[in-house]
Amino acid sequence: MADVPYEVTKESYILKSTFFYNKLKSNGYFELFMKVQNMAQLEGATLNWEQRDKWNISAAAWTILAKNKIDPMLVFLHPKVFQINPTFLKYYRSVAMISQKGLKALSGVSNVDKIENGKVEPGRMSQDTINAIVRIINEILSLVVSFATDLDNNELQGMMYATAGTNIDGSWRNSIGAEGERVIRSIILKEVLAHKEVLSITDRQSKTTAIDNLQADKIIDDIDSIKSVTLINGYSILFSSEPDVSMFNDAGDIVGVIEIKAGLDPAGALERLGAMLKSFENTLAEYPEAVTILVASCITKEVEARLGAAMSVRQKYITTDITSSENNQRKFANRMRKILNLLS
Repeated sequence: MADVPYEVTKESYILKSTFFYNKLKSNGYFELFMKVQNMAQLEGATLNWEQRDKWNISAAAWTILAKNKIDPMLVFLHPKVFQINPTFLKYYRSVAMISQKGLKALSGVSNVDKIENGKVEPGRMSQDTINAIVRIINEILSLVVSFATDLDNNELQGMMYATAGTNIDGSWRNSIGAEGERVIRSIILKEVLAHKEVLSITDRQSKTTAIDNLQADKIIDDIDSIKSVTLINGYSILFSSEPDVSMFNDAGDIVGVIEIKAGLDPAGALERLGAMLKSFENTLAEYPEAVTILVASCITKEVEARLGAAMSVRQKYITTDITSSENNQRKFANRMRKILNLLS
């Protein structure tokens, strides 16, 4: 097997880090512990745990919690809490360090993902579903706690993040291309927002919102839901596919397009190259003055030769050359701002 170029290896680790952070944030893990902890502080003392044996909470685990002065609601799943707050299942499952697939198999409940994602209304779960999940979650947690002599809140959060990381890692390899696109789009959008050059945002449901009604950091967090951005000079940016980014002037003419080719397989670069060149050629046939831009994991000698022969790529960048520093990110974004007629 041929050696993977350094640029591809570097890109894969950088994008993996941004992907993990984005998933932890978008899936609510950063807020999850605080939500459960807040409810425990406000309502935990009102819960009745007398039936804990029925819920598979062992006496040994209960004693350890008492010894360490840990609120049992932070560890064990109480039926009332589950019934009223179904989405908290993500927290308890993660602390139990079991995957959704594993919980489905052990509990016999097939809609675990829907429960965690808020698609099951509070108070609408069947008693069989509640009992099955409560018992298996608490059985696992009882065993875990029985081995923990100094359990504390930090360890609970660590257990939650360990499970979250494992789940995210399972989806990573198929997501590198999408993450590369998200990062490059974010760099461009962040810069035009910083210069207060955005007039409005349109999401993928075609809802347009004025920038005055949106916070800049929220826009970046929600970039996957953004379809287009209208700028104060009448130019627009469209996020789609083939090309990944299109830039329009105020008359509706394309002035620039970007193809983002992230990936771990340099051998597949030639295969991806054909589709990209076709996309660029189609754009230039109608808009010959448009700037065609390639952002790639790496550009091998063979790819470089084909790009030179095709003559349809007017600017090209290596992903890690853009992302390696804030200065490089700004330089790239400013080149895009020039195409968008925001810089002279």
